[in-house]
Amino acid sequence: MEIDFTLRADPTAAYRRRAAGSSAAVLFLHGLTGSPVSWVPIARAVEGRGIDVSVPLLPGHGTSWRDMDATGWSDWFGAARTELGRLQADHDRVIVAGLSMGGSLALALGAAEGAADEIIVVNPALFVDSPFAPLLPVLRHVVRTIPSIGGDIAHPDRDECAYERTPVAPLATFHRALKTLREDLWKVDRPVTAMISGEDNIVGPRTLRVLRSDLPRPPSIIALRHSRHVATLDFDAHTIAEVVLEAARTEAAVPFPSETGE
Repeated sequence: MEIDFTLRADPTAAYRRRAAGSSAAVLFLHGLTGSPVSWVPIARAVEGRGIDVSVPLLPGHGTSWRDMDATGWSDWFGAARTELGRLQADHDRVIVAGLSMGGSLALALGAAEGAADEIIVVNPALFVDSPFAPLLPVLRHVVRTIPSIGGDIAHPDRDECAYERTPVAPLATFHRALKTLREDLWKVDRPVTAMISGEDNIVGPRTLRVLRSDLPRPPSIIALRHSRHVATLDFDAHTIAEVVLEAARTEAAVPFPSETGE
């Protein structure tokens, strides 16, 4: 599949395209301090195969970390849920694909009512992997920002245009929400594909262990051996695009067995 990584004139803007007569759509969700930049090249490639795509800009992102400082998990989840509902109103099948925090949002949408038909997560976060994470509720009142968590890409010519600083207050809401998400994973009754990089300097291996143990059905695991955290812009982007396209073209999700086994 051909992927064009050329930046748009306004690279952080939302990206939405409709293909004539498409009954399927893909909702792409970017990561913390990131923007649609991380998904647009793949979204354009999927759109080129006749699938509707939407890459929203989550609240507080794509401008300045100061704008993000006034937002948090509830804002990001609310925006993602609204866009999912919009796509579901017009399509028979909707896939949600999320990178990093976008993967967390995708799983949270899967645990809520009106979930998408299938979930694809790329290096999703179920923990804030920092020794200071437990202190975030206190640190948010003392320290306003920490160094950027963006830019973990092996490819030398790719940039996710992430913020140069990460505001602590929104990060604290993310940390708190992830605890609830881990407790709710049993509610995710949709097929989940987890795409995991061989080297990830942002999300540690315990997230994958929890996905394997706590989802109600085993996730499909795909190794991205040549990429780091922002794999959607890295050497394995073609693999991610092919998986997303295959999911969007699937006629129907595999039925989830009832508690009675029927």
